[in-house]
Amino acid sequence: MSEGRRRDPKAALRMPSSVGGDIAASMPGDLGPVRRVADVWPEVVGEALARVAQPARIARDGTLIVHAADASWVHALTLEQRTILRKLGERMGGDGPTAMKVEIGPISVARELVVHPPIEILPAAQARAEELAATTTDPALRASLVRAIAITLSRPER
Repeated sequence: MSEGRRRDPKAALRMPSSVGGDIAASMPGDLGPVRRVADVWPEVVGEALARVAQPARIARDGTLIVHAADASWVHALTLEQRTILRKLGERMGGDGPTAMKVEIGPISVARELVVHPPIEILPAAQARAEELAATTTDPALRASLVRAIAITLSRPER
């Protein structure tokens, strides 16, 4: 590689959803333990976490290797590994992995992010938000707080 050109490391870590979906669809139904882990992964860790962290392989010693999108997810999954391993064991009938290692690695982007329509900020919500954030001295932080609070207060009841 020439010195003038550097590759973006994150670009190599994410596959377009069409490629990830094509790969997943073309895999045989039984690829052993890692496929069985992948089948229950979203229900064990939740849909949101399954979008940024995915089982990659089972090492020779039986350790589940999980790929995460970035270092913050590596940290979060490492902190929760006991719970994840317990849940995998429950879902897999006691045949789940007993050790897990999380590393930054490629993940497929199979699901689209949900984009919510913009929320109209109500005048009363704006006034209350400004009142609540008034003691914040940093102008940029105060503006962000006012916006977040006003949006929250303007959100329709569910």
